[in-house]
Amino acid sequence: MQVDEDPSWQDPIIDYLVNGNLPTDKSEARKVQQKAARYYMHGNKLIRRSYSGPHLTCIKYPQTLEVLCKIHDGECGNHSGGRSLAQKALNIGYFWPTMRHDSTEYVKKCDRCQRYKPIPNLPAEVYHPQNSPWPFMQWVIDLVGPLLPALAKKDMMIVATDYFTKWIEAEALSSTKEADVERFIWRNIICRIGCPQSLVTDNGLQFIGKHITAFFAKYKIKQHLSTPRYPQGNGQAEASNRVILDCLKKRLEGAEGKWVDELPGVLWAYRTTKRRSTGETPFSLAYGTEAIIPPHITVPSISLEVGSVDQNSEQMKLNLDLLEGEREKSIVRVASYQQQLKSYYDKRAKVRQFQPGDLVLRKAFITAPRQGSKKMNPHWEGPYVVSRSGGRGSYTLDTVEGKEIPRQWNAYHLRKYYP
Repeated sequence: MQVDEDPSWQDPIIDYLVNGNLPTDKSEARKVQQKAARYYMHGNKLIRRSYSGPHLTCIKYPQTLEVLCKIHDGECGNHSGGRSLAQKALNIGYFWPTMRHDSTEYVKKCDRCQRYKPIPNLPAEVYHPQNSPWPFMQWVIDLVGPLLPALAKKDMMIVATDYFTKWIEAEALSSTKEADVERFIWRNIICRIGCPQSLVTDNGLQFIGKHITAFFAKYKIKQHLSTPRYPQGNGQAEASNRVILDCLKKRLEGAEGKWVDELPGVLWAYRTTKRRSTGETPFSLAYGTEAIIPPHITVPSISLEVGSVDQNSEQMKLNLDLLEGEREKSIVRVASYQQQLKSYYDKRAKVRQFQPGDLVLRKAFITAPRQGSKKMNPHWEGPYVVSRSGGRGSYTLDTVEGKEIPRQWNAYHLRKYYP
């Protein structure tokens, strides 16, 4: 709690009420007279006439600290907020000029209030669009599951999405070791499309182990890590996962064990559907033409009926010549779309920024069952010390003893601690 700058705030008023003395400065004298109109002496105590309720006993530091302590966390305390704490002090008959400010400061520094404070749902950082300059240069990879086991005990799915074309590669897995991730990247990305410039992954052990890191270094692939336990920081991966899972559920209608058989059809449907952000299908941005889908065969369109091999060959060459222009248009459309998202997202954001050396609490992640109900556990743990900022709302933490906490943490999982 902050100590009153002037612990004797009552003295000028008492001196005027008892002895009739006023400050020599005229403005200060008039100020004391106006204040004193609401006060009177009862014995040796200064009493304030309240606008509503009982008359109030005037107190000063350190009595103010004792009153706040008893009301807030004493036998009858309920750890109320600053405004409620000041109101309660008024209701039980106490007054001092800075009671609202002192109540707010007292609550802000209460250790229990800080640890059990609800976790806000608002974004803690503004929206930072993630772009790729050209097709298949930057991918995001994520794991989905566990799902219901299918053939060969496959219950996981690895999904890779190209940031530019929104092209998705996915494969069912029975295990998620480094070797499985390396095999997927080799077969589905490098051997089919070429070495990407960079990959965005989370902090899973299968993405940050020494073998997979050496694999990335071998092919000069830069790896960018998203902050742990914060799916919003890897929005493209979450969007792709959501679309695939939603389509799988609609196709299976309860026969979840057959999701591996349906996965290729779901990917084909996704690749041949226009995406809102680019205005084009992933297939057309990748190959320069639209794919032939089953309706074209069962109900032939006029373009297929009147076409010929020579005309098709010439049209394909023309489409490839014009593809660069279409990709440039997609860049503009994506930028416009992301600007709309940013405008909406930033309106809800309540930015929390920290400086190196700040004490913070981290959201408590319960990894193992504890004795008793989890509802009784604190929402925040710590304190920790911010050692450095990683940009875009991510921070590296140290313990109070100076030991570094692994990985970077998003501001969404942190709040400032007041000792």
